[in-house]
Amino acid sequence: MTAKAQRASLLTKHHKLSLIAPALAQAGVQVELTDSFDTDSLGTFSGEVPRTLSPLDCVKTKAKLASQITGLSFGIGSEGSFGGGPLPGLLNWDHELLCWYDSSRDHYIIASASGPVPLSDLDTDQLTLLREHLLQHDAAQGWIISHSAGMIKGLVGFHAVFEALEQAKLLKSATQLSQRLRLSPDLRAHFCPSRQQYIQQAAVQLAQRLQALCPTCQSPDFWRKELQLGLPCSACGYPTERVKYYLKKCECCGYTEQELAPEASADPAYCPLCNP
Repeated sequence: MTAKAQRASLLTKHHKLSLIAPALAQAGVQVELTDSFDTDSLGTFSGEVPRTLSPLDCVKTKAKLASQITGLSFGIGSEGSFGGGPLPGLLNWDHELLCWYDSSRDHYIIASASGPVPLSDLDTDQLTLLREHLLQHDAAQGWIISHSAGMIKGLVGFHAVFEALEQAKLLKSATQLSQRLRLSPDLRAHFCPSRQQYIQQAAVQLAQRLQALCPTCQSPDFWRKELQLGLPCSACGYPTERVKYYLKKCECCGYTEQELAPEASADPAYCPLCNP
């Protein structure tokens, strides 16, 4: 990036500007908001609109739309998805993508961050259990009530949930609900503090990638794109499954460079011969 501030448009309707703009400002990028396109039309977490695009295709679509809608040379898209991680099915895992689109080159830069999200659903007809469930989670976390007649979104705190239950006539008594319902976390970014931290981390990485310039052509995103396993065991020299080196690559001119792993050898604990 040059010393002069670059203007980039962020397409979002879920209040992500404050999460992304500070990190990119450090890279000389002035991020501007556009919400003139309904990003929920590309799919929603709560299922009203099916997600037909992969997370990668979706975030690239958002970034390109941001540029096209505003006429700015650079567009930014953000997309989160849940699943995978180290313990699939046992631990909620959030994966956040940020995409930088350069319309002059029709070129994309993708940054990411991921980690666990300690959220869970509850099926119940007991108001006491519902209250206890809320107390186990971040007070700023938003919730969705799904019942036989529909869905109520964006509820933060027990008071908001209680009022929604009253208005929907879902209270039978002071402790009993009139039907069994599902309480689910609202995973939209402005209602999910756990997601917000990973979006911020992805923004930091995107800023770093924009400042990582190719030694040959000075294009941004000279970054680790591949890795090679086989770091030798410190005891016997046998190749392990630890990273031996990373391959940094420029997608514009093709220049590559090896970046050796910080350690010269692997602990024997990782060796299939020394520790079978």
